[in-house]
Amino acid sequence: MICVGSVAIAAALSVTMAGAQVSLAAPKVRAFSDTSSVRIEVEVPATKIPGGTVVSARIVTAAGMDLLWAGEIGTLSVGADGIGRMTKTVSGLSPRHWSPQSPSLYFLIVRTGGESGTVIDRVRFGFRSVAMKDGRILLNGRPIFLRGNAINPPERNIPDSLEENRRFVEDYVRYLKSVNVNIIRLTRHSQVWFDVCDELGMMLFQGNYGTPQGGKATQAPTAPLSESVNWYRTDVIGPLVNHPSVVIYVLSNEQADSEINYLTTGAPGINKFLGAMYDSLHAWDNTRLYIANAGYGFGRVGEICDLHRYWGWYYNSFLSFYTMRDPKICWRSGVEQPMTMTENVGNYTGVDGRFNLVPNTKQPDSQLNWTGHAPQSEQSERALTYQAWMAKQAIEIYRRSREQNPNLAGLTPFTIVFHNWWGISRFADMKPKSIAKQYGVSYQPVLLSWESWTPNAYSGATIRPVAHVVNDSEDGSDLGNLTLHYSIVGADGHEYLKDVTSLPDVPYYGARSKAIPITLPVDLPQGVVRLTGTVTRGLEVISTNDISIFVAKKSFGSLTQTIAGKILLYDDATGKTARAFNAVGIVSTPLRSLTSLSTADLVVIGGEAWDDKLTHDARMLRAFVERGGRLLVLHQDPAKFDVSWLPISIKLQTGQLDHPLVFPGGRPFMNGMSVNPERLTSPVFDGVSRDRLFLWSDFTNWNESKPGFPQVYPVTRGFVIPETKSMGQVAVLANYDHGLQGVALAELFSGRGSVLVTGLDVVNRAGLDPVSDRMLINMVHYMSTVAHEAAPMVDSKIVWGDYKSERGLLTGIYSGLILNTVPLVPADLAAKYPIAVDSVGYTFAGGTSGWNTKPAIQYVPRGRRAFGPYTFSSGGSVELVDRKSTSGEGRFWVRVPKSRTTMLTTISNPMSQPLEMEISVNGVPSRSSIAPKSTAIIEAPISGTDKAISVSFKGDRRLVLLETDFK
Repeated sequence: MICVGSVAIAAALSVTMAGAQVSLAAPKVRAFSDTSSVRIEVEVPATKIPGGTVVSARIVTAAGMDLLWAGEIGTLSVGADGIGRMTKTVSGLSPRHWSPQSPSLYFLIVRTGGESGTVIDRVRFGFRSVAMKDGRILLNGRPIFLRGNAINPPERNIPDSLEENRRFVEDYVRYLKSVNVNIIRLTRHSQVWFDVCDELGMMLFQGNYGTPQGGKATQAPTAPLSESVNWYRTDVIGPLVNHPSVVIYVLSNEQADSEINYLTTGAPGINKFLGAMYDSLHAWDNTRLYIANAGYGFGRVGEICDLHRYWGWYYNSFLSFYTMRDPKICWRSGVEQPMTMTENVGNYTGVDGRFNLVPNTKQPDSQLNWTGHAPQSEQSERALTYQAWMAKQAIEIYRRSREQNPNLAGLTPFTIVFHNWWGISRFADMKPKSIAKQYGVSYQPVLLSWESWTPNAYSGATIRPVAHVVNDSEDGSDLGNLTLHYSIVGADGHEYLKDVTSLPDVPYYGARSKAIPITLPVDLPQGVVRLTGTVTRGLEVISTNDISIFVAKKSFGSLTQTIAGKILLYDDATGKTARAFNAVGIVSTPLRSLTSLSTADLVVIGGEAWDDKLTHDARMLRAFVERGGRLLVLHQDPAKFDVSWLPISIKLQTGQLDHPLVFPGGRPFMNGMSVNPERLTSPVFDGVSRDRLFLWSDFTNWNESKPGFPQVYPVTRGFVIPETKSMGQVAVLANYDHGLQGVALAELFSGRGSVLVTGLDVVNRAGLDPVSDRMLINMVHYMSTVAHEAAPMVDSKIVWGDYKSERGLLTGIYSGLILNTVPLVPADLAAKYPIAVDSVGYTFAGGTSGWNTKPAIQYVPRGRRAFGPYTFSSGGSVELVDRKSTSGEGRFWVRVPKSRTTMLTTISNPMSQPLEMEISVNGVPSRSSIAPKSTAIIEAPISGTDKAISVSFKGDRRLVLLETDFK
């Protein structure tokens, strides 16, 4: 087959082939090449060309048809299967090499006899070598770092007319190259895509992405191994051989022995099969590297240790990428292997930019983890921003970590980079998302990357970012005489600080760093500023990058409010909470005894100050609260803190957020990186926006040359509330983790008083982080005021699923009211992806799979369902306690104006049979039946009161609650 890249090539080739008799009898000619030789394999049916026929070949440049080599290559020998075969290695050649920077191509023209003979076949190929040495991937003898994107067409909902459209493919590949991507994978084999990647210099890792034919993880193969080898050679690898862009073969994807859950060192069924495949295939084609089991193989077979980790999306945080500094994260033998991550990050944003909330997957609860209950009007921007930010962290941390682990060889985010897939007529219609722009920065061949663990700082403070330079220069050159120009730019665009410093020399494929202390100008306006940097060599700009820092005036983190009564502080022996109070201007009195406490005073249990004495006298604290006292409990050690005296049972969590594993259990974790303020209008968040509850400044002077992780988690002692029916006595003010099950800040009510319990680490950051300081001040001031209510006031309609409308009524899993989502299917895709509701009530388009393979279909919130009780899997998917039952329940507590006497709830029944729902208000039930495929408004009387109303729903979990209003 000839695939031409231009009219000029086509014309030249037609002249060369003029007069030749071309056979169309499906011969196979394969060129296995390196930088100076090519092994030519010919297979042709003997019915077309008889055995004993002499075969010759010519190798010419694809660009100009210039001759590189010509000669006889052998004589066809016919086997018992009637196929004539011959093999010839031609060496000692001096071709131009194929690379992403210079994708030189050649034609191999195979004939019978000499120049006037019949053309058996003609193929295009390239000369290049791909090897593994010292834990690195070498292209043409030089180390190369793979900067990938995993989710690409063909398929994934692009129109059929564009699947094999050459112009579309060229534009797509050129765009990815423009944002510094140098390797992709495709969902299926496509010669058009392969040809374009050959021509434009886009590398591919390609092969089989499911269970191999004949291979089983937990039992012996179902067919002879020879049949599986033949399948690989014929259907999987054979079509790839002549494409120099294919640099890695993948034999399988995420194959895991269910008996070992893929996290131990054994996997005998998988390894035996894949080992046999690799040995045979590598003996046949050693011109590429092999990933035997992408994601879960750990390098036990093949030449690359490949991992799939969705840190920062399904589980853990971006800091888990630092575990890749340890080469032992891969369970290899004594062979030092390159390490890749051909899937990571995730964050599947849909057409409109919001996270794509496909039901019964990890996605809805992961969305709550990262963008929380932010209003739906903000979800798109926040999701796109987080997707890009997460890619930045993953890519840059991974690349910087080569200073500690030089085996790190590449990564490929598995994420949705474009808005539009269906309904497009050209590539320009796809519209790249923010993450694509981030690729352009984080994938710069020479990368300047700022490492800074001070996301919040005071003006006048000195921060200590580290400037890293990673050298993957396209020409393979070392870098010397480098200068860093850096500046602090305010939100007003003004440059408040500007300076330069020299940088260390950086060898090719190396990484070097330099700490740069920067004193933030005292005249910086309060708000988000940018630390920008540009690396130059003489007048040449090598790389640019920046990061954001929230800068506050000193007054932002200083007490200005009046505190009523005394603050009685029970501190530990070190007095660290007292010092924190002093740092923010809070005057406290040491608490010596729990006897005779006055309800006019605020009692504070200092950070990690709980001890045996308090445990012994805890009943006094309970009595103090019931009399009307206010008590603030700062973050405590789970091993020491006695929870039995609290008015509501809580459980402090102990699982660590960041680690090298996939699903460790113990969720929600004790650490929380992204905090969701449930009641942002509460005084406890005065001056603190949602954005300021994401990362806080490290207090340990950590940098990535040290083990472990920086202490940037706002939550370090998070907890859960085991008894959900007690939620009427709880005001959850801030939460985190999947389904927002982790609690960061909650007020527990008892008698006339309350206890504010927090897992936020505000003590260790005192005087360092203005946001942490402000939260400490706010909590103290809030608990010294009189008006406290467990239930929020709602004086207008609740639109279920609209987070802003819900106003903190629902606190994740505890309410039992799960978000209902529905697919928005383009009209001309409706027939292909019909919408259906399954037996549990999940609404899908075209079946239950395809949660990242159908990016043209956006799943959006539409109401809620009474779904409880439910739990979460270790990865974050919702799991029913009783999946066989269709019954569910949910509840909330609310205050409404006294004038309201009736509650009206609009309920939709998407099913083909009538379904029932029982609504109880303050324990008084009312049962209704909702007709099939219809919507009904159910009324329930409420007594005019300013007290909290308890509302519960119990009925068929397939019913959808759309609205609740109070009239």
